[in-house]
Amino acid sequence: MRKKHLIYLLTSGGILLTGCVDTTIEGIQVEKPQSIAQYEYLNQYGPLKEYIDRGAHPGFLLASGVSATDYNDKGIVYRLTNSNFDEMTAGNEMKYASIVDDQGNMNFSTVEKFVENARNAGMKIYGHTLCWHEQQNVKWLNSLISDKEVEIDPGSAVEIVDMNIVYSNFDSYPYYRMSDLPQIENGLLVIDNPDSDKANWEVQYFVIDGCTFNKGGDYIVTTKIKGSKPGTLNVSVGDWGGQANQSLDFTDEWSEVSVPIMSVPAESGFVIFQSGTLQGKLEIEWVKLSHKEAASVKYYESIIHNGDAEGDDVSSFFAVEDGGLKNARIVENPDGEGHVYAVNLPANPVEAWDAQFFIRSNDALQSGDRVHVAFRYKCTDERNIDTQAHGEPTNYHHWQFIGTLNATTEWKEHDWTGVISGDQAGAEGCYSIAFNLSSVPNAGTFYIDDIVYEIEKSGNTIPLTPEEKADVLTAEMERWVKGMMEATQGYVTAWDVVNEAISGAPWGQRYDLQHASSDPNAASKFYWQDYLGDNFVRVPVKFARQYFEENGGNPSDLKLFINDYNLESDWDNNQKLKSLIQWIEQWESDGVTKIDGIGSQMHVSYHMNPQTQASKEKAIEEMFRLMAASGKLVRISELDMGICDESGNAMMTSDITFEQEKLMADYYEFIVRKYFEIIPVAQQYGICHWAQTDSPENSGWRKGEPIGLWTLDFQRKPAYEGFVKGLSGK
Repeated sequence: MRKKHLIYLLTSGGILLTGCVDTTIEGIQVEKPQSIAQYEYLNQYGPLKEYIDRGAHPGFLLASGVSATDYNDKGIVYRLTNSNFDEMTAGNEMKYASIVDDQGNMNFSTVEKFVENARNAGMKIYGHTLCWHEQQNVKWLNSLISDKEVEIDPGSAVEIVDMNIVYSNFDSYPYYRMSDLPQIENGLLVIDNPDSDKANWEVQYFVIDGCTFNKGGDYIVTTKIKGSKPGTLNVSVGDWGGQANQSLDFTDEWSEVSVPIMSVPAESGFVIFQSGTLQGKLEIEWVKLSHKEAASVKYYESIIHNGDAEGDDVSSFFAVEDGGLKNARIVENPDGEGHVYAVNLPANPVEAWDAQFFIRSNDALQSGDRVHVAFRYKCTDERNIDTQAHGEPTNYHHWQFIGTLNATTEWKEHDWTGVISGDQAGAEGCYSIAFNLSSVPNAGTFYIDDIVYEIEKSGNTIPLTPEEKADVLTAEMERWVKGMMEATQGYVTAWDVVNEAISGAPWGQRYDLQHASSDPNAASKFYWQDYLGDNFVRVPVKFARQYFEENGGNPSDLKLFINDYNLESDWDNNQKLKSLIQWIEQWESDGVTKIDGIGSQMHVSYHMNPQTQASKEKAIEEMFRLMAASGKLVRISELDMGICDESGNAMMTSDITFEQEKLMADYYEFIVRKYFEIIPVAQQYGICHWAQTDSPENSGWRKGEPIGLWTLDFQRKPAYEGFVKGLSGK
């Protein structure tokens, strides 16, 4: 159901109805003004459910949408529903937001009374709905996944890593050479100096470059180092305009050594080691620049989506390949299971950037932002890959970012932590890491996977991880479904287990799941799938089956449906339904999840344009054929009908003629007949007419439209006869 409202006449005291009122309702007086004599023929019909051939359609259920509150009042809605229908669906009262308050308390009293009254009347109830993104208690659900508070000792201090350079990430020295001595050998930075008569500054080399400093701040340089003999070198931190210096002692054994660097006089620059007085070999495994801050919670927060390439979201990754910028491609992993990102590499490129890969962050990173980047990569040949800072992809900012990669035909890992410099950020902020892939003339393919791009945050709270959020919401779904099954005690044997799962926008050959990111009104909704992935269907299916049985239900009686709208759409050749069927196959591929049926809402309109109407009817027939071929139970779940003029504009109840009402009746007959004609008997679950009466002009659902089988004063309409003819086949 796309909206919240069902249409009924709310009454009190005595009732006087006119014309062809439904005479099956007790205690109603009838007058017949001349103006409605043309409707008198409708009096010949009995209650709707009497026209179903139970022998030909033994499992078919005719249903109506109702307000559970109105039904519980045992007035007109109660009597009309019991008289005409086998089953009923509560419009709102069985949904999460109607039962769960802002503190998470659940109140099932209306549901329990609804079940009791239905049981006593011999009426079936169809449950609507266990999982949906609308009509959720957003305040409560968001509180469950809000940031965790962390206690902090106000007097404590913590070490913050500014940059950490691990030389095993490099196959060659990654910085500007001030001498020929620095080499990368076996994953170590090696300085082999044969002379003994030099000053320290005569053998100097970058161990970290591209640093950002808090000018005047104090820092710590830590390194894992050993020499061919014990000695001392000089550590210089700053820029060419000024540095702070400190001596660092080392031994001939591997050790981690830290030295304080006080009052660094620069905003950006480098860390240099000077070891000219050392004769012999110096080996360095890694160098770290850090500083201390008053204690607060430090954590990294991801600023990309789908870094493992296992989803369908490619919004964080771009490539220049085959002549243009486009979203990056996801392909099967050439070396195993799963998927990776891939970029085609041209033969004989003119520039290294003729082929590029981009990691684009959600945020515009600014100078001073601390980030962590990690990934695996390989190529079909060996090549060096420079990385650059860009704004938007291809908007160049700075020639250096996370170092140079040395790609081979084997998977390698790159892990970099650093601080964004002013040059990297630029005026607009740094969005993108650019990889320049065309450093050799060979054609080939670049692969990258398991991409992490995170920004450091701080405060006295820390966000839950995606895994923690999924665990919390899975537990809440279990609590909710368990409570509903306890309230219904096995009496409600069919459910919309998930409502409106599929989007209307294409992804490849299949429509994606609905997500908050594509909904401008997402703040008032809660998209379970954004936290549970496609398991958001498997989770309520699992708990529905478990707790239905634990509360007295026979497992073989339980039928779980996926319900959605626009499955009869002619504008996309029923692509939404085709996509839903593919998703159901995916959900069931785990060998455990079982979905019994498909519900098609069918909030349709009769079109006065003959070509449009013919197209709509063709798409409905195709919908039934596709649903029949799926092998699933088929339910028309929320059928109602308006009418549109030749331009496609909705017409109001007050403006339509008797002849137009007859056309709508013919369309109802067509829909019901085609259901029986195309859907195999074993798959015929039933049809639910959604709104018993026409919509009032102040309604939130199809306001002022002639969508009912009865008028607002419960007179039968020609639509009633259309339904009778469709049900009876006569």
